[in-house]
Amino acid sequence: MNSYKPLVSFILLLLLTGCVSTSALKNRNNRPVFESSSQPTSQPTSQQSIMLAAERKATPQGRKVLATGRQMTVVDEEIIPGGCWDYANEVYNRAGYPNQRKKRQTIFKGSKEKGPYAKNSLMQPGDFLYYINHSYGDIEHSAIFVDWVDSQNKQALMLSYGGESRQEPARYLPYDLSHVYRIVRATN
Repeated sequence: MNSYKPLVSFILLLLLTGCVSTSALKNRNNRPVFESSSQPTSQPTSQQSIMLAAERKATPQGRKVLATGRQMTVVDEEIIPGGCWDYANEVYNRAGYPNQRKKRQTIFKGSKEKGPYAKNSLMQPGDFLYYINHSYGDIEHSAIFVDWVDSQNKQALMLSYGGESRQEPARYLPYDLSHVYRIVRATN
């Protein structure tokens, strides 16, 4: 991981200063890593802008998680064996927050079936969320919270991995977070 720090820093610098077109971020299958309904332009999409702003406002731990996830998704286009939880867990591990009590803190825990469900104000950029995926048959899903797209309607941009033998890296997608039943946060 230490050998990647200069590369990650350079890419972040380029993206934050606008020296590259962030709309050109595509995976090896020429699919965008950001979901967008508009035609490509030289300007960042609103999702890309949300991601970059989230990295700037995140805690140091959250920033490290988001930067690691972006490296794995945008730069390395990694495919991890397993599903959504495995990917989010690997992002946390590589960011330096392994699944240990001293490195991860459960901020909120409810029941997926009965709640209670987390309030928007509890979620921070870089949090590892467990929630009901209403856009895919109301199944359990785990992903990394980037930031709110529309907090009033509980719509958030998430770093999400589909798994299921899709052979695609994770993507940044908006999700309905009306039923978040667990929040885990990186801690030092």
